[in-house]
Amino acid sequence: MKPPDQSTAYRIRAGKQAAAIDHPVRSRLLMACARRERSLTELARDLGQPLSKLHYHLALLKGSGLVRVSRVQRRSGRPIRYYRAIAGSFLVSLADVPEPAGEKWSRELRESLTRQANRGEMSLFFHFDEAGQMKVRLIDSSGRGRSSRAFDYWKVLSLTAEQRISLSADLAEVIARYEQAQDRDRGEMFLVHAAFAPKL
Repeated sequence: MKPPDQSTAYRIRAGKQAAAIDHPVRSRLLMACARRERSLTELARDLGQPLSKLHYHLALLKGSGLVRVSRVQRRSGRPIRYYRAIAGSFLVSLADVPEPAGEKWSRELRESLTRQANRGEMSLFFHFDEAGQMKVRLIDSSGRGRSSRAFDYWKVLSLTAEQRISLSADLAEVIARYEQAQDRDRGEMFLVHAAFAPKL
């Protein structure tokens, strides 16, 4: 995989621009406009967000100078405005971001997982399988497993450098496959998170 060319990325400094990009919807919105010009209707369809919400976030990005109106298409009624990011890629130091977007998404994911598992009826069942491996399963009061609209999977692994690189590529490939196959008209929005880090 070719490394990103950071030298040509627009460098975001602390202040208004760093604050503007410090939101998951706005960061996705900015990058959607970085590839090509987009109308508000196209953005709402592609990002799965309501027009009113995107209009608000787009105004903040425009106000910070990160997005501009690239052209206006005249028609009867209101004209259609097309938006374009000022660059194709962006570089922002973590020191300039009060809280990275991933932290906010992580909190939302944990909250959603908690809501999906009815804590009064569900239990975590710690046990060993036939191979002597420790397992944790979500079960209901009758002891049966229950499918959920949320899924949380943890595993502690000892990995070589080669295995770590392979695991990273495998996870990215699986998520990319589902990203390509997603159904924006009939599907429901889900947060999907894959991560690994050295165990402390």
